[in-house]
Order: sequence, then C-alpha cells, then structure tokens
Amino acid sequence: MTHSAQTQKLRDAVVSTIDISGVRLVYEVEVGMATFLKWLNFLNSFKRTGTADEILDAVASTIRETAACIALGLVRPALFSMRTQIDLIIAWLYFKDHPVEWSVVNRTGDGFKLKKELFEYLNNTVEGFGTRYGILKQNSTRKEQDTYRLLSAHIHGQSNPVLPVALNLCDVVREEAVCNEATRLIKELSEYVGDILYAVFASDSASLPKELNAEIVNRFVSEKQRKDFYETI
Repeated sequence: MTHSAQTQKLRDAVVSTIDISGVRLVYEVEVGMATFLKWLNFLNSFKRTGTADEILDAVASTIRETAACIALGLVRPALFSMRTQIDLIIAWLYFKDHPVEWSVVNRTGDGFKLKKELFEYLNNTVEGFGTRYGILKQNSTRKEQDTYRLLSAHIHGQSNPVLPVALNLCDVVREEAVCNEATRLIKELSEYVGDILYAVFASDSASLPKELNAEIVNRFVSEKQRKDFYETI
C-alpha cells in the first residue's frame, strides 16, 4: 500500500472514530476522572506552595491529552498519558516542598524521583500514610489494585496480551470496544490517585469536598476500620 493510501486510511479511521464516538468518549473520560478532578481543584485551591506548581498544571494537561487521544481512537498513546498523570502527581507531593531539588531537576534534568522512591518518601515523612493507604487499598473498587503496574505493563509491552500490533497505519486507531475499555480504566486510575492523595491529606478531611469524604467513608467495611483509618491522623 502506498504512503498516500496508508495516510488516507489513517485519516478515515480517525475521522470516523471522532465523528461517531468522540463526544461520548470525552464525556466518559470526564465522568471517570471525577474523583481526580475534585482533588486537582482542592490542591490548586489550597496546596500550591510556589514550588513545582507547574506540575499540577501539567497533570491537568495530561488529563486533556488522555481525553483527546481516546476520542481519536489512539488508545495506546492514551495509556502513556494516563501513567504520566500518576508519575506527575506523586512527584508533585515531593517537589512541592523541595525547591532546591526542583531547581536542580529543571537546571540539569537530573534528580527526578522514581515511584518507589516517592512512596518511600511518603511512608517516611507523612505520619500514618502507610496504614491509611493500606486500608484504602484493601477496600478498592478497582479491578486491578495497582493501576500503575497495569499501565506500565502496557507501556513496556511486558507480555503477549499487551504487545502492540499494527500492520498498517490505521491499525493504531482502535475499535470502539477498546476505547470503551480505556474509559473504564480511567475510573480506576482516578480512584488509585485519589487513594494516594487521601492517605496524604487525610488530616485536611474537614476542608475537603464532602463528595471525596463520602467516597472514602462508603468504602469502609466496618466501624473499626473507619476508626483505625482516622486514628492515624
């Protein structure tokens, strides 16, 4: 097939996807991201420190990027964007309080923290973080508890089921069923990030939107579990 024919088929596939399902898919991304979006609003309103605030702006940008990619049928790029949201939000939890380290990253490109390092930092510096996060993880409603691990498997092509297969350019535009699967994963991502943020900012529960508090309380399976969670604050 010629380059002209390949690109025409790619264009047709993208146009067909966005014309038939684009509006619905963008809406479903927004609905799935509801928890994360509430958190972003809270963080932008009350937790910006003047250091690494641009990371929060970048998180909002990657959410838009995810919606755009899914609306175009570009599911694999959307998965990259989704994992970036996790990388950025947990990096912000560290760099917002470390202006020197943030300056070094921007000046040299070195010193950005890995997920493992960032979780160790939170466990060591945020009192009760590990206990609270553990309780929320036990009561997660998502299919895969470690959403980051799932996204990483797709990104790195770690096994046959997640290896990319594209014989023609238009094959990168996935069918509607796959796009729908991506929007369902959005909700799991939103809960995963929300659990991390709630474990960090549980002491701010009185100032959090009531919907975020209700989401957490509704997941406790017993009064003892609720008590154990809030006793760590």
